[in-house]
Amino acid sequence: MFTGDAGAVARTAAMELRRDTLAGIMVGGKDVPLERGMVERWAFRWVEFALLAERLAEGDSLLDSATVVAAMWPDANQWLVNDLHEHLAKERVKVDSATVDSAYAAGDHRLIEHILIRTAPDMSPPARTTAERRAEAIRARLAAGGAWEVANEQNDDPVAKQQGGSLGVIERGQRPAAFDDVAFALAPGELSQPVATQYGLHIIRRPPLEEVREAYTEAVTELLTARMRADYLQELDTLRDVQVRANGPSLMREAAQVPLRTYQAPRVIGTYRGGEFTTADFVRWLQALRADVAQSVPGASDDQLDELAHSLIRNEALILEAREAGMVLSADDMQDLRERLREEIDRVRSTVGLDSAMAGLSTPEERRAAGEAAVRHYFHQIAGRLAPVIVVPPFLAEMLRSRIKAQLRNQLPRFVK
Repeated sequence: MFTGDAGAVARTAAMELRRDTLAGIMVGGKDVPLERGMVERWAFRWVEFALLAERLAEGDSLLDSATVVAAMWPDANQWLVNDLHEHLAKERVKVDSATVDSAYAAGDHRLIEHILIRTAPDMSPPARTTAERRAEAIRARLAAGGAWEVANEQNDDPVAKQQGGSLGVIERGQRPAAFDDVAFALAPGELSQPVATQYGLHIIRRPPLEEVREAYTEAVTELLTARMRADYLQELDTLRDVQVRANGPSLMREAAQVPLRTYQAPRVIGTYRGGEFTTADFVRWLQALRADVAQSVPGASDDQLDELAHSLIRNEALILEAREAGMVLSADDMQDLRERLREEIDRVRSTVGLDSAMAGLSTPEERRAAGEAAVRHYFHQIAGRLAPVIVVPPFLAEMLRSRIKAQLRNQLPRFVK
């Protein structure tokens, strides 16, 4: 935790970061600004490494189930939500032969195949003529009863070629307009004349349903499942009464700029039936999302941040739904998460030198002292850019901090601007 002790910046159960120690680390660093935010960040990171070293010194592998689930929070919850979606799909999505027949006949979602003869805008007239003749010859052979598999050997679309010429199931608007106009006018089994788009010349075919029933059934099932998920999320907004407070966007901007301070006194951004969504929750999600999301928050509009908050609160409600529905991680899921966490912890142990520092020491006290020295040495190394910068896995660090209810101290060292 962070302390008001004039001589200590931060303290854990057995380790202490002294003001002069942190000053020495930062002053010795290359281009390390001695400003409040930077001092807080370094002190906070020291706490995380110190807490990890303490647990390892005590012989804690940090691989028990509770720690694994907390430390691998994004993946663990995503798997629970995936299980919930699969459960709902089995209940709500019914795809039988009649459904497939009806969808195929309606034609809004079409399984389309094509052979592409690639052209380019800068092709010479003779080269373009050659390509056109090639496409016409392929089409003529197919119209005369030639095998589609043979024609596909000349396909210039490498992805479609690997799939027998199939583009899968498409909707209007996913392909160039000229392609759509022809593809959505074909009757089952019909073959088009060569169609020109910016990609080249396409010979388009809409196969009869009986040729592609299995693939089309799978695609229709995926489409209906995706629609069910979207509908369910809309239902969840009402069911869980998802709300973003008027000052939510301003709290999000502040939290994104000084994320470490959110642990002092989290403030409520929004609510849902079953819980609150605070600035601490928001910072946790930012660690799970792409880096550019966090970077965009300070400059985002209120509407954009309101939409982001709404999405994240709904995610929290969805996780709660999964837990209340009885979704649990399987033994295989747990083993996978455990192995991935083990790899992350091992990387930190090796980089900081904790294993070598504690090697051969028998008592926890000796191991803690060695761990503290290794952490201090590592911070000197990274300040001087002599070692790679790593972090304790963020959700593991959060769990370790929660054990001691870490709080930022009010009084910072005198050298802070």
